[in-house]
Amino acid sequence: MTQRLLNLVILLVPLLFLTPAVADYADQSEALEPRSRAAPAAGMRTMAEALATFAPSVEPAWVERFAEIGLSYPPSNLTLIGLKEERRLEVWTRAGGRPHFIEALDILDASGLSGPKRRRGDHQVPEGIYQVDAFNPNSRFHLSMRINYPNDLDRAMGLLDGRTDLGDNIFIHGSDYSEGCLAIGDPAIERLFVLAARVPDGRVEVIIAPHDARRQRLEPRLGLPDWVDDLYVKLHQALASFEIATDPPLLARAGDDALTASP
Repeated sequence: MTQRLLNLVILLVPLLFLTPAVADYADQSEALEPRSRAAPAAGMRTMAEALATFAPSVEPAWVERFAEIGLSYPPSNLTLIGLKEERRLEVWTRAGGRPHFIEALDILDASGLSGPKRRRGDHQVPEGIYQVDAFNPNSRFHLSMRINYPNDLDRAMGLLDGRTDLGDNIFIHGSDYSEGCLAIGDPAIERLFVLAARVPDGRVEVIIAPHDARRQRLEPRLGLPDWVDDLYVKLHQALASFEIATDPPLLARAGDDALTASP
C-alpha cells in the first residue's frame, strides 16, 4: 500500500462514517456520561459525586507524586501507554517540552492476541493512538473511561478491507475481568479516573501497542493485513519520545480481595 493511497482513504472515510457521539454500547453495555453534565437517572451518581467520593482518598498521593518530579497538579495532559504483552499501563504527562513518567499500573485482564481490533465480537484490544472521550461513573466495572475506538485510521482500514461493523465502546475500567478492554482493578481505576477527570477535555491520549516497542521491534503476526505494518511504524514513532520507565515506589497496590466487578 502506498502512503498516498493510505492518506486518501483516511481523508475520505470520515465522510462515510458519520456517527453520533454516543453509540449503542453493545460490546460491554456501558452507559456513559461525557463529564456527566446532565442530571443522572435515579440511583445513578454524577461525575461530581464520583469525584467527591474517591478524590479525598486518592488525590493526596497524586499531589505528592507530582511534587516529587517537580510538576504542579493537576496536569494539563496525560498519555497512557497500554502494553498488551507486558500487562502494563504507564501514566505520563508532558511538561517543559518533554514527557515525565508518573506511574505504571498492572493490567489485570485484556483478552485477545497481538494485533489490532478489526470487528465487533473479536475480543481484541485495539492497537493505535486514541483519546479518552467519555467517563462512566456508573460502570458495571466500578468506574470506566472510554477510548475513541474506532478512530479515523480504524475506519479507513475497515473500508479498505471491506469491514463494516468494527465494534465500539472500548474502556479502561475496574474489575479483574474484561473482553476487549483493559481491566486494571477497582483501586487503580479509582486513582486513574480521578487523575484523568482533572485533565482538560481531549487531553488524555492513549497509546496501545502489542508489546513495548522501545525494547523490541513490533512485527505483525502471520495472518494480519499489510496495513498493520504501517500502523506499527506509527506506534514506534509515538513511543520513541518516551524513555523506558523505571517504576517509582507504588502509591497503592490493589489487593486481590479488592478486585470485584460491579453488577
